[in-house]
Amino acid sequence: MSRPRVLIGDSSRAMLAYLEILLESHYEVVASETEGEAVVMTAKKLEPELIILDFSLSFLEGLGTARQLYETLPDSKVVFFALHEDPVYVMAAFEAGASGYLVKHLTVDLGHYLGRVLRGERVCCPDDLHVRAIRKQDT
Repeated sequence: MSRPRVLIGDSSRAMLAYLEILLESHYEVVASETEGEAVVMTAKKLEPELIILDFSLSFLEGLGTARQLYETLPDSKVVFFALHEDPVYVMAAFEAGASGYLVKHLTVDLGHYLGRVLRGERVCCPDDLHVRAIRKQDT
């Protein structure tokens, strides 16, 4: 059985290395990139099933990358793995086409959430973060 192919995009080389080690037993990490443009180019070339993305250098760079990925590779699932717990980021990520939003310091079982995304679910960690985002949007 083949492992799902994953591309990782994060501005921190240390985080890239950490995620590669964390994921290597259940996923095939096909590439890691530190710039949004490189993530898009690599994704177009390798067509991974899953793309893990940080907001990178700025809020707009990560969102712009997610939008481009959603438009050009609709079969690839994008998951934000970010530091921000603000519901505004969550809503922006989902509006940009992401299938998941996971807060780095609160996600204990990354593989569990990634598996759910690959099965077609939309996920958030913490689980109530999406609800808080919807409430904030309604106010």
